[in-house]
Amino acid sequence: MEFVDGQTLENMQTATLPHHITTFNIVMTAISAFMRFLTIIMNCCLAYEYWRSESYTYCHWTIMSIVIPLFITTLIYAHVLIASDSGKQPVAHTRQFWRLVASYLFRDASTLNWALKYTEAKRRGDKLAEIECYRRYLKEDCNIGFLRLFDSFLETAPQKILQLAIVLQNTKSLTYVRALTFLVYFLSLAWCLVAYNRSNRLVQLDKYDIGTKGLFVQFWFLLCLTASRTICIAYLASIFPMETFVACLLHLLLCGTVVFIADTPKFAKTALTNYILCLAFGAVYIFIFTPVSDGPTKYKYIIYLLLCFLQNVLACILWIPIYFAIFINAFYIIGIVLMIYYYLECHPGITSAVF
Repeated sequence: MEFVDGQTLENMQTATLPHHITTFNIVMTAISAFMRFLTIIMNCCLAYEYWRSESYTYCHWTIMSIVIPLFITTLIYAHVLIASDSGKQPVAHTRQFWRLVASYLFRDASTLNWALKYTEAKRRGDKLAEIECYRRYLKEDCNIGFLRLFDSFLETAPQKILQLAIVLQNTKSLTYVRALTFLVYFLSLAWCLVAYNRSNRLVQLDKYDIGTKGLFVQFWFLLCLTASRTICIAYLASIFPMETFVACLLHLLLCGTVVFIADTPKFAKTALTNYILCLAFGAVYIFIFTPVSDGPTKYKYIIYLLLCFLQNVLACILWIPIYFAIFINAFYIIGIVLMIYYYLECHPGITSAVF
């Protein structure tokens, strides 16, 4: 997936807006921006609590899951700012720095800004400003959705695996609050992927939007697949923490290298930066597959899902109790079945047989 530049949506200047930014969109964007800041505070407090209780390994793991995504997402968004400002008057480095800081602390702040400007332009009856603000809103929403993908799988997912592993080692540590946080995590992870896929389609004028039925089915198959992978990895981490980490790292390197060679994405100008960002996608592929570039993805999905399903089955046969094994593999199979149904019946393509 390439970042969206201004020219991608240029035809909107003379076209009727396909969608409108509603009050509900604005409220949800504001809540998302606030929740992002709250999540950062909670993560820092969690690391401090681990340090106070002398659980230094947990503390280091939590800090790594904060610092590494910070580096990756800042690198990505810096590239976005450079690309968006190319050909314009030079922008002060101080301003760029604060834009990066604001992006990390309040992911959706810029999206919210353009949504509010759109509302103001619509109130004034300024059609040109309304279209321009909508164009900027879509562009920023797609780019921030891309960053949110890494927030979910590089920052949140490792921490939830750690907390699940702790609970699996000592089931008495499972409280109602922890159970609720796990439920919220799985639901928000699936919704993050749905929102990313939808915003990625909205900025491409040659593609249809995903219908309500499609969003519903997509949410459930993404929930089943990510929950199955997360629980499987967490159970292994509760038994073999270092071995599980190494296995995930090898999976990351394999998938990231394959993406770099096969898809040759152009996120940045240098090959090294592109490879680092492909490795970030490799971390996402520990849990779920999402296309990096446009084009047919059927065989990519088949290979990826087969690989992950075999990994799950092997882990369940060797180390995981039967009751957990049934749950993990049943969820994964249900996810695959729902995905097939989605692409046959709900996908907004020209023909449902091609995906």
